[in-house]
Amino acid sequence: MLNRTQQILIAGVAVAVLGMLWFTGNHEAQLDDPAPADAAAQPASIVRGVPRNGTLDPISIDPARSMDELPQYQADALVDDYQANPGEADDRYRGRYFIVEGVASGVRREDSDKVFLDIRTNSPKLAVRARLLPQQICGPAGRTCEVEARATMVRRGQKVAVECTGAGQVDGSPLLEDCLVRGGAN
Repeated sequence: MLNRTQQILIAGVAVAVLGMLWFTGNHEAQLDDPAPADAAAQPASIVRGVPRNGTLDPISIDPARSMDELPQYQADALVDDYQANPGEADDRYRGRYFIVEGVASGVRREDSDKVFLDIRTNSPKLAVRARLLPQQICGPAGRTCEVEARATMVRRGQKVAVECTGAGQVDGSPLLEDCLVRGGAN
């Protein structure tokens, strides 16, 4: 059994520790402001491809690209736009760099050098076809790997996101070129 002096000392230390934790927690909560609306306002020292609060920032994971915020689309939206008005969809997507999110339906190799990630949509016969770059970003700070290594990380039914350049459509399916698989495939 502890004597009265020891009990008072332990209680004082516990109160001091709890007080420091409370002040530290409140201080960090005040510093955690939401991300600036303008991605260009972020400092250049931010490491690309590192999730913050469970998601990647909508900026390119490619260090060779600017830190501008990229438009984000669901795979279903691309298919719906191309089915509704192919010309208008081409004007909106072709030649532009953006992020597409969806669910992987598979990875396929065509010819000897083309690897495609198919992203399923609500239309059972159509998928968004993303042609992957031969060199992929496979980790923070721009660590690269071969497309085969990155493609093995993608599983059918897994949520995926790719950043690509729109390339029109083939047989009714939207086609994307020069694609990097974003962090969701880890």
